[in-house]
Amino acid sequence: MKVAFISRPRGGVLLVALTLLFVGVLTSLADQFGTTTALDWQRWTVFSQGAGVPASTVVYAQSGSSYVNGDVGVWGTGNINLSNTATIDGDLYYRTTGILKISGKAKVTGVKHHDAAGDAILLNSSNEAYMESDQLWAQPATFGYPSTINTGSDMTITGTGHVVLRLRDFVLTGGTFTLVGTSPATTFVFNISRAFSLSGSARIVLSGITASNVIFNVRGSSSAAAISGSAAFQGILLANYRNVKISGGTVNGEIVGNRVVISGGATLFHASP
Repeated sequence: MKVAFISRPRGGVLLVALTLLFVGVLTSLADQFGTTTALDWQRWTVFSQGAGVPASTVVYAQSGSSYVNGDVGVWGTGNINLSNTATIDGDLYYRTTGILKISGKAKVTGVKHHDAAGDAILLNSSNEAYMESDQLWAQPATFGYPSTINTGSDMTITGTGHVVLRLRDFVLTGGTFTLVGTSPATTFVFNISRAFSLSGSARIVLSGITASNVIFNVRGSSSAAAISGSAAFQGILLANYRNVKISGGTVNGEIVGNRVVISGGATLFHASP
């Protein structure tokens, strides 16, 4: 009886210890947006999923005087076109089945990774980006925020902790859209079911938080997600199933799309998590 009496508390202590360890592991795996997805997919300035298209399709195209600072990853077909004076100022990873075409004075300043090791990195990032989007989409909306944003005027949204907005559209045609975090740890998730675009002189301004703490999770495969004119975008655009067109303006953050086209004088910089 004494042995049985002693063994039960030990078992209970062990169970509690294992539970705490498990919870601790889950907590350590959580990214800044509260998902259990690892951060590898956030290493890129631009990442192209390149899925569901014919094998000959170019899934990353960059032209004009456009400039990308940081690493670019191209999965799917792996096909890339760089033309005019377009510059990737970083490493380029593209699938071994893909073809890289460079014309004019376009260039890649870093290393071109076109091998099995690069494929493994790309596949991992692709899977993580899909997982991230699914988990973000499942997060409940925070009470008291709009259900659609379509404006050409100034607008300010303030948040504390983890803020989730579930929107039909996010469309800015002008003005300043300001996100205010009450602490540097404040995060904003925009789950968007339909249109995403910034045009004209529209700009996103962040106060008290960094671009890596703001994510626009654009679902579905209807219209392209677009940034044009002199618009200024800050944050992570996660649009796994959408074509993304950036024909001007500036980006500070990360762009993930199915097929990505960058043109004009667009300038993109990476914001690390």
